[in-house]
Amino acid sequence: TMKPKYIIIHHSLTKDGKTVDWEAIRRYHINERGWKDIGYHYGIERVGDEYVILPGRAENEVGAHTKEQKMNFQSLGICVVGNYDNERPPERAFKLLIDLCVRLCRKYDIPPGNIKAHHDYASYKTCPGKMFPMAELREEVAKLLA
Repeated sequence: TMKPKYIIIHHSLTKDGKTVDWEAIRRYHINERGWKDIGYHYGIERVGDEYVILPGRAENEVGAHTKEQKMNFQSLGICVVGNYDNERPPERAFKLLIDLCVRLCRKYDIPPGNIKAHHDYASYKTCPGKMFPMAELREEVAKLLA
């Protein structure tokens, strides 16, 4: 089983509407990519008027989200549904992401500095988006872990 040392943040590039996109992503990964399940371990998405954390692969399963440097084998992948190249993620979604990262950092003893952006490894992408506040995410998680 995998012992994660990193958390890697992604965005879906889809517009987060009122429909649940998580299942569409799962179908795409299974039907189009031929994977056994969605590639991420968690997703954060608006469902109706609430933001929720949606489960993907089991935490002890190798993900399919960051193939570069074999990061799938040592990281948990979290996808915030939406496109954050032009805007920040909504505060409520960001807050849930902070809480989820804190929980995973505690559980696996992951330092906040090991919360990475997908583009840290896949330099040809902007994922999780040019406007995604990665530094702020690490700072907030570090504050709560302290």
